[in-house]
Amino acid sequence: MKRIAAIILTVVFLCASFSFSVCAEPTDAFTHVEKENGQYESVTAREMYRSTKVLRASTFGLKESFMGISDIAVDENENVYLLLGERSSIVVLNADLSYNRTVTVIDEEDYKVDFDMAQGLFVEKGTGDLYICDTDNAQIIIADKNGRLKSIITNPETPLIDEANFMPYRLVKDDDGYMYVISQGCIYGALSYDPQGNFLGFYGANTVKASALDTLSFLWDKMTKTDAKKSYTAKTVPSAFVDLALDSEGYMVTCTSKLTDEDLGTGQIRKLSPGGGDILYKRGTDGTSQASNAFNFLESKVVKQGGGDVRKQDLGAIDTDENDFIYALDRTFGLVYIYDSECNLLGGFGGLSKNPMRMGMFYKPVSLAVKGDTILVADSEEMSVTVFEITDYGRCLKAAQAAYIKGDYEGSEELWNKVLAYDAGNQLAYRGLAMVALTNENYELALDYAKKGLDYSTYDLAWRKVLSKRISDNFVFIFIGFIAVVGGLITLFAVLKKKNKVLISNIKVKTALRCASHPFDSFNDVKYKGYGSVWIAIVLSVLLYIGKMLQKTSAGFLFMKSAPRDYNMFVTLLTSAGIVLIWSVSNWLVACLTDGKGKFKEIYIATNYALVPYIIYTYISVIASHFISLTGIAILSGISTVVLIFTFFLLAIAIMTVNEYDFFKFLTTSIVTILFIVLMAFVVVLVVTLSQQIIKFFTTIYTEMFYR
Repeated sequence: MKRIAAIILTVVFLCASFSFSVCAEPTDAFTHVEKENGQYESVTAREMYRSTKVLRASTFGLKESFMGISDIAVDENENVYLLLGERSSIVVLNADLSYNRTVTVIDEEDYKVDFDMAQGLFVEKGTGDLYICDTDNAQIIIADKNGRLKSIITNPETPLIDEANFMPYRLVKDDDGYMYVISQGCIYGALSYDPQGNFLGFYGANTVKASALDTLSFLWDKMTKTDAKKSYTAKTVPSAFVDLALDSEGYMVTCTSKLTDEDLGTGQIRKLSPGGGDILYKRGTDGTSQASNAFNFLESKVVKQGGGDVRKQDLGAIDTDENDFIYALDRTFGLVYIYDSECNLLGGFGGLSKNPMRMGMFYKPVSLAVKGDTILVADSEEMSVTVFEITDYGRCLKAAQAAYIKGDYEGSEELWNKVLAYDAGNQLAYRGLAMVALTNENYELALDYAKKGLDYSTYDLAWRKVLSKRISDNFVFIFIGFIAVVGGLITLFAVLKKKNKVLISNIKVKTALRCASHPFDSFNDVKYKGYGSVWIAIVLSVLLYIGKMLQKTSAGFLFMKSAPRDYNMFVTLLTSAGIVLIWSVSNWLVACLTDGKGKFKEIYIATNYALVPYIIYTYISVIASHFISLTGIAILSGISTVVLIFTFFLLAIAIMTVNEYDFFKFLTTSIVTILFIVLMAFVVVLVVTLSQQIIKFFTTIYTEMFYR
């Protein structure tokens, strides 16, 4: 019996061991979801790629480890080349990732050429020649596929880079034989060489963003600083490229780490035209586009360590595939990002782990390469290469998005439906299906898909068709209704005039409504005749709050710039009725110090009365947003500007009247009022922060005492 039990336990143990050795642990997959306010957030997603194996020297029975692995290259036959800088050798793998050979470079006298700490490798099409960026030795080694040395390129003849600063790091060579080299730390762009190896110049440098304030500061420094002061002035220089690749059409795709102290960085990925300009664009949900240098490709938030140190993402490697999808590696957190040619994130995966049993994560990732449907990531600390193979979901998503970008909407429909079967919340799938429905003239379905995918441009196109059809189908009823309303109003006013009656008899209500048409008389009545009403002012504040709330939650889809799920009633209250109250209190306090004659009640009433046109416009804009297209944004924006100017005009008259100010004094006291509001906000924030710290302090003391 014991023997049988031992045999069973042995079989179970062997089966468990076998299962563990062949089953890859899934990696942490994620994607970015765009939000109504133009921002995005990271959410978990289905895996596009799954780690299947980790290649080490021991995998192939090699005695020497992959120490110093620094780059991966893939040739046209999908053979893989691993650059081992510290061993001055290149390990070549077959397309099936089996071992082929190890290449060392031999010179004319059969001596081994050392390229210790080399950082970059490129394999030329057709010839199979090897181009090695021998970084520390400031040279580029060119050898044939068997390792026989052909030539060496050293420091180019240019005053911008001396011999000490020439540090070739990565390179590519296009189909016409032109070579582009990244020199580590070079801010002038990639070094370009002709097919004969002659240095041509620099190509595609990054630029430094400058605001209007920066320009004024520069001009001021030019006029005021001495030569001695200028020598100590810190200058802002563009970031240097860290990797580059060529897409299917021969355009160069570059990546830049963009590590700055001020922000998270933008423009980490660029695609360069033959002239060196950026031609990579991010298409917005409203149909507009922005250049990639203004777009943050990585996460929207920084990550802090336990000690409070900020860890910023560092994009260090890039590659492309036959469909021009872009694959980028973040070396800080070990994350792999997959973008299409319109800068949409298809998905991401990976991460850092100090647990060697966690497949699909890294210690210190340094390079990335794409081999068909496989992604290879080199880890210098682990001296390994992790192999990621595409999943059915990933293959389906890439095929669908490739067809969509090429304009093959019909061909992408079935693929998008499969994508939704895998991931019901995929925004790209809903956008693709919205365009399919629009092409098929199924406009109602296009509206539904576009709304789910947050695709304002497609929704706008479909909405125009739907709105036109609804107006056409109901034109008779609309016309009759319009005539009835206009006729009814004309009749009503004619009867009231004939009988010498007024529609509104309450003098206080009439005064509030007349402020827009007769501001001087109306605010004089509020000040000197007591025709102002606190209750009417409160009602107007409530109406303002309700109107702003409706703008946030009930406006038409095309005009919604915040998600109802993220709506905060308190923020709306504070920025509508709350700001009116704070303004009134602050202006009254300032008036008390500047001989203002207005009472708090009068200032509060006059402020609310001045807002009547803006309150009316708020409700009109909510109603109009359900009937007009995106082109109406410009019209509403223009009307809004006019209404705001007119409201400011009314407010100026109101405050001048109740406080008995002239216009200049109104401006100065208003500025002081605004500064006072800012001061009040600062004090409130300070009090809240200190209160939280005090509560946390006593909570910590209580916790320590309780557990002791």
